[in-house]
Amino acid sequence: MKKNVSNLSGNNIYLNRYGEKVYYNIFNKNGYIVSKQVESKFRLFYYRYSVIFIVMILLGDYFNSLQNTLLVGIGAIVLVELYFRLFFLNKLKVIKDFKREHKTSILESTINSKEKEKTMMKAIAYVLLSILIIINAIQQNFNVVFLILSGLVAVYSFYIAIINTIAFSRMKKL
Repeated sequence: MKKNVSNLSGNNIYLNRYGEKVYYNIFNKNGYIVSKQVESKFRLFYYRYSVIFIVMILLGDYFNSLQNTLLVGIGAIVLVELYFRLFFLNKLKVIKDFKREHKTSILESTINSKEKEKTMMKAIAYVLLSILIIINAIQQNFNVVFLILSGLVAVYSFYIAIINTIAFSRMKKL
């Protein structure tokens, strides 16, 4: 089933008066229209810190020390941030001095997608991810810092699972 509703939402994501998704850059106060063609690539950049964070937790055991892991993580963040700000955003249509009108929420976007099965599968997947992150941290005998980081990722993953469960229950009522 082809979806016709974009479920891109979160901080600095707004709808303009034409119903297009717009990323608001707080540094230069411009809006960038996120078209359907670049939405999946934008989503990867939008969650760039989370992706790098999770990869660093999962691969943290392969580096010799916490210092090396943090250096690699910081290096990855700098490179991805520079690419996002200097190259990717410049390819999008710009709205100068964008006025933030209608903010989109994750819950609202998920409900509007009307994809009940996908929403429930995502809820289950996020619960399993949170459990597996904790199990991985325990099995790898992570130090206290990585245990705390793993716990934070697990809590965030469980939070997203709850949002998807709430969205699913509201979809059933519609």
